Amino acid sequence: MNQLTEREVLQQLNIPDFRHITKDKIMTFASMLQNMEPEVAKKALEQFPEFAKMALEVLKDYRSVMEKTLDVNSESSKQCYDIYNEVIDALKSCLSKDDLPFEEKKYYIDKMMEIAKMAESKDSENKGFNWKIISLGALAVFTVVGIGASILGGNTNIKLPKPKL
Repeated sequence: MNQLTEREVLQQLNIPDFRHITKDKIMTFASMLQNMEPEVAKKALEQFPEFAKMALEVLKDYRSVMEKTLDVNSESSKQCYDIYNEVIDALKSCLSKDDLPFEEKKYYIDKMMEIAKMAESKDSENKGFNWKIISLGALAVFTVVGIGASILGGNTNIKLPKPKL
């Protein structure tokens, strides 16, 4: 695999030199480091002494976005479960009438089972979403840490855990 030259890196980042790397381009730059010629990576980091500080700021911003996303998802799920509970309560109320024929009772019970399956599906969907968010966050952290380790000559063979389903 060809390693990226300085010119190619600068073109991909759309900057004239490495001193012009902005906060919004730091993760792109970080992900490119492992594919750069060693001298290019060294030169880039020499021109960009604030790399570690800016990378940490980006990760803090990313963490904040992840937390907000999880909060919104949690609130959305809660609203959905509240609606499920209201429907179940209404069905229970209908089911509690003494003079209901068997077929009508069976209908209400079947509807309650449908709602339970919908809630189970929503729960699985929510867990999958949360796992994706956590995986993305871990990947961002491992990318920055791994790049830092590779620049310092450390072991960068990091494996992410697999989700438990």
